Amino acid sequence: MSDTASPPSDRTARGDLYYPWVALAVVCTWLMWASPGNETIPYHVGWIGLALLYGLGNWRLSRAVTGLALYTLATGVVLVDRAAAGVLSWQETAEIPLMSVLTVLMVWHVRRRQLALAELTVMAERDRKRAESTHRLTRLTSHEMRTPLTIARGYIELLLNREQEPDKVHDLAVVQDELDRLTRVTERLVRVIRLQGDRDVARVDMDAILRETAERWTQVADRHWVVEARAGVYEGSAERVRACLDTLIENAVRYTADEDTVRLIGARDADQIAVGVADSGPGLSDELIGVLNGSPDGDLQPPRDELSQTGLGLSLVRSLVTDRGGRIVAGRSAEGGALMLMVVPLGPRAQVPGELPDAQRVPGGAQGDELLGVETAR
Repeated sequence: MSDTASPPSDRTARGDLYYPWVALAVVCTWLMWASPGNETIPYHVGWIGLALLYGLGNWRLSRAVTGLALYTLATGVVLVDRAAAGVLSWQETAEIPLMSVLTVLMVWHVRRRQLALAELTVMAERDRKRAESTHRLTRLTSHEMRTPLTIARGYIELLLNREQEPDKVHDLAVVQDELDRLTRVTERLVRVIRLQGDRDVARVDMDAILRETAERWTQVADRHWVVEARAGVYEGSAERVRACLDTLIENAVRYTADEDTVRLIGARDADQIAVGVADSGPGLSDELIGVLNGSPDGDLQPPRDELSQTGLGLSLVRSLVTDRGGRIVAGRSAEGGALMLMVVPLGPRAQVPGELPDAQRVPGGAQGDELLGVETAR
C-alpha cells in the first residue's frame, strides 16, 4: 500500500485526529491496568476509537502501523498479565491477534477506498482539463481558419463582379468553388471537435433546438425548411445535439437543390425519442439503407457516389447515439427522399445499450410511415 492514500491537503486537514486517538488509547490502556477484571470495555473502546477516527482522518500509513503496533503491545501485556494472574482465562488473550487482524483489514479497506477516490479525482481533473483544451482548440480552429477564408471569399466575389473576360471569370469561379469546399471542410472539422469534446448533460428543449437549427440553416441554403417538433425535453448535451443535427442537415443539403424540402423532425413516446432530418432529394438506395441500419457495432462504410464525403461525420453521430443506448435509423421520407433519425431510449433504458429500438419503429407508438412519413427497409 502506498503511504499516501489521499491528497496532501485532505490528509493535513484531518491528520490531527491521530492525536485524539493516541490520548484515547492511553486512557483505555490505563483503565485496563487499573481495573483488574474489567479490561474488556476499555480494551474494545480503544479499538472502536481507532476504527472511527482512522476512517475520518486517514492518517499516513506509518502512523497507522505505529499506533496499531503500540496499542496491540500495550493492551496485550495487560491481558497476558491478567491471564497469568488468573484474573482472566487464557482464552481471552485470543482477542489480541484477532482484534489486530480485524483492524489491519479495516485499515486496508479504508486505504483502498481512499486510493480509488484519489484516482477518480485525478481522472476528473484530467477530463476537465481535456474539455478546456478541446474548447480552446475549437475556438482557435474556428478563428484561424474561418477568418482568412472569409476574407479570401470576399475578394473573389469582388474580382468576379469586376471581371468581364469569360476565361478569367471561369478561373475565378473555380477558385470560389474550392474556397467554398474548404469552408465546408472547416465547418466539418470544427463540428467533429465539438462532437468529441462536449459532455455536459442537462435538460435540453429539443423542440427549441430544432427550430433554432432550422432558422440558422435558412441563411446557409435556399431550401424549403419545415420543422415538426414534438420531442419535448431530453436529458443530454445541447451542443452535441446541435452538432449531430448539423451533420445530418449537411448531408441533406448536399443531396438536394434549391427549393427542395428539408424537414427537421422531433417525436417521442413513453420509452424513446427520435430526432432527425428528412428531405425531398433522390433518397437512399435499399443497399445504403441496409448498411446504415446494420449492426451498431460494425464499421459504417456506406457505398460511395460522386457526392459522398469521408463519412466521418455520420460515423461520429452514430457513435454518440449508441453511447446513449440508441441507434441511427435510415429510411425514405414522405417527400420521397432520405430520412435519418437518431433514436434513443428515455430514462433508465438509456443506460442499457442492449435494448435498442427496432429499425422499423419510431417514437409515438406507430409505424414510421404513420408518424413521420418514413418507410424504413433492411
